Amino acid sequence: MGLHFGHDAAVTVVRDGAVVSYVLRERHTRVKHAASLQVATVRQALDAAGITAADIDVVAVCSTQQVELIVDDPAALGVAYAPADPFGRPCTLLDEAGPDVAAERAGGTLLDFLYDADLAATWLGRSYAKLYPEHERRTRADIAAVGWVDDYVTRPDWAHGRGLAELAAADLAPDEALRHGFHLPVTVTLDGVERPGYAVHHHLAHAASSYYGSGFDEAAVLTHDGYADGEGYHSGMYYLGRGPALYPLAPHHLGLGGLYDRVGVALGLGLVGPAGKLMGLAAYGRPRFVAARFLGNHYDLRSRLPMDLASAWLRHCRTEATRMGYDLEPFGDPARATAPINADIAASTQRLFELVRLEAVRSLHGALHGSGAPVERLCLSGGTALNCPSNTTVALEGPFAQVFVEPACDDGGIAVGAALAVYHSLLDNPLPADAGPRGRFAPPFLGAAPSPDAVADAARGAQLRVERLTLAAAAERAAEDLVANRVLAWFEGGSEAGPRALGHRSVLADPRDAQNWPRVNRIKSREPWRPFAPAVLAEHAAEWFADVPLPSPYMLFNARVRRSDIPAVTHVDGTARIQTVDASIAGYHAVISGFHRRTGVPVVLNTSLNGPGEPIVERPEEALALFLKTDLDVLYLDGLRITR
Repeated sequence: MGLHFGHDAAVTVVRDGAVVSYVLRERHTRVKHAASLQVATVRQALDAAGITAADIDVVAVCSTQQVELIVDDPAALGVAYAPADPFGRPCTLLDEAGPDVAAERAGGTLLDFLYDADLAATWLGRSYAKLYPEHERRTRADIAAVGWVDDYVTRPDWAHGRGLAELAAADLAPDEALRHGFHLPVTVTLDGVERPGYAVHHHLAHAASSYYGSGFDEAAVLTHDGYADGEGYHSGMYYLGRGPALYPLAPHHLGLGGLYDRVGVALGLGLVGPAGKLMGLAAYGRPRFVAARFLGNHYDLRSRLPMDLASAWLRHCRTEATRMGYDLEPFGDPARATAPINADIAASTQRLFELVRLEAVRSLHGALHGSGAPVERLCLSGGTALNCPSNTTVALEGPFAQVFVEPACDDGGIAVGAALAVYHSLLDNPLPADAGPRGRFAPPFLGAAPSPDAVADAARGAQLRVERLTLAAAAERAAEDLVANRVLAWFEGGSEAGPRALGHRSVLADPRDAQNWPRVNRIKSREPWRPFAPAVLAEHAAEWFADVPLPSPYMLFNARVRRSDIPAVTHVDGTARIQTVDASIAGYHAVISGFHRRTGVPVVLNTSLNGPGEPIVERPEEALALFLKTDLDVLYLDGLRITR
């Protein structure tokens, strides 16, 4: 069982290396990026797997950096650090630092940011308040928390720090002491049942979720997210996956994720999740503010910048904008997000992100080749792997022959990653027999499918027209609705892992009508400038899109649009964040195929089925409620066609 207590909290059950249940807490509490775990969430994951706590062999525990382990009922669920490894596996940290290391290093700051008035007023404090709103009903003394360990083993050259050029020349040969240096033994108690387990470092869980999900039997891995400025290893690391073993190699010291989030907040794009909006806004501007002195990691920049990267970058952009004669008055005004000052800062930040991340990838490739471990496949994870233009740059311009990005590369995936790291790398269980050089690209629909009774109950009693159809018939009717220019919601089976709708919780529209861009934004109450993604039949993707690695099943790469007749999914710079769809996604694929037969266009507009500031819908009743309060024309609910 994997337990992730940080933001995007989740629980998973993995049996023999395969995910058999996955519960992302935000989908059930309806709090986007929800932090901390409820005991009910853990029990829900066990029920979905058809087991009890007594059936669990080992538990993997992880959290977001500096976020302590908080549960709503500590009498029912508890985590305690253990002084010795329960399976007799090596633990470098215990060997080097002794059995009291957890007590010395465990900590956390989430509660500080919520209950300290000065910290609560910061942008991070206001963000945490949105992720854990339960604090409003509780005093700090009422909240039981177990400290989280972020600091594991290190090496002298890590502490000294290296620039990207130095990293490219470094010896990054795999080291068994590092492989076993980023976990600590724990004991987990659930409903009176004690089970052994491990606390797993945040970025090791990120790396594992991508590597073990890729189907590769060997790959380099780069993880990076929005935490910190790159001084230590908590913003991400380089890894090598080789068979079942996953080796931490070195920190890359990037600060790009934190920079991207800070710029998004400064531009008025929100406190929670501004990065996605910033990526879309960048296409409206020109990268006029990129300067060579900002290229590099933390140690490259330390001697060049008078302050932290984000502050120095924002000051530089405003200074250059003043010198160039920009109107700075709209800066940070979300109502004027596409004004030149905002759009050009966004474009410049995006370009800087792409250049530095590409150089970090080249450094990893060079170091592995120089260390006698040449690898030609790369896995990416961490929140920065949601940046589609950068992923495409890495895939097309980088040195690796193949690049894989997992759909749940944000923190929502690290419950799975922690469990797989324990199962494979710590306990030495072999990779699945189907692992191979092309990657698995498995469907990501890990949420539990609703029962037919739950679907019927959701539709019963509403003053709506309900038609019961087979899945095949529903797909044909949905294609007809799209041709008639109706905007529909498509709800099928279990929900997708990750933050992007991939065909089980989607809003679909005809991409040929340019007015469907503003129309769907109005339906979803989104900013009118935000773009939409095309979902394209995989076998036709190369005819309609170029300059993109194919397949692209998780909506994680950008493409150049080759045709002029799908304006609703073509961004202002002529690109699109594509999703390729094959027959493994049965109903969704059939909808697009039906639309293709009727129009000659194998593409539909696809966006997530959710309201503003909400997670993707999980249950049928949430889909129905969203349908009733919006201007959606049709709701397809697991074979039911629902209209007003």
